[in-house]
Amino acid sequence: MYTLFWSHNSASIAAHYCLEEAGAEYDTVLVDMSKDGHKQPDFLKVSPAGKLPAIKLPEGGFITECAAISLLIADRHPQAGLAPAAADPQRGPFLMWLFHLNNTLQPAMLRYYYPDRVTSDAAGINGVQDMAQAEIADLWSRIDAHLAKNGPFLLGDRFSAADALCYMLSTWQDCCPGTYKRFPSVRRMAEKVRARPAIARVAEMNDVGPVAA
Repeated sequence: MYTLFWSHNSASIAAHYCLEEAGAEYDTVLVDMSKDGHKQPDFLKVSPAGKLPAIKLPEGGFITECAAISLLIADRHPQAGLAPAAADPQRGPFLMWLFHLNNTLQPAMLRYYYPDRVTSDAAGINGVQDMAQAEIADLWSRIDAHLAKNGPFLLGDRFSAADALCYMLSTWQDCCPGTYKRFPSVRRMAEKVRARPAIARVAEMNDVGPVAA
């Protein structure tokens, strides 16, 4: 059995989506970030960087990083269809989107939410956030263009773990107000992902409501 360490509205949601979609046996440990649970000694033994998500594997040992956990679950539970097989022509595009979201879009969002991690100059906070917002909008614009041409999912008609991550990020809209109004193909993807029963169960647990304009 897996054990997922999670917190409401954190990056653990995408990994949680994948566990539920895979039909894997798992339990959860709530790490309340609002009460600095991620900074406590017991959790730091699990994730030395104090970051979520983290997962304990059935055979022992811990893995962190959202994309890594999502990919591992997808590969260990191929019957769920969360990732193309290694020899599948869509494996490359799947990996590209998964890591683009994790390594490019999400860090831009984090620069908006945590500008103090980028600059020690209080006068520079607004500039960091402004630049982050511009980059986030540009990234969503590119994703929206891809989905408009090739969607409804990132791999066309094929849902994958990359869409679970993309949907999670699309719900973080303080950094890009009106995301669904501005990017209708992103909204279409989000609606289809949110409508999946496994996704809906986890979304409700995380207080993520239905897709709204």
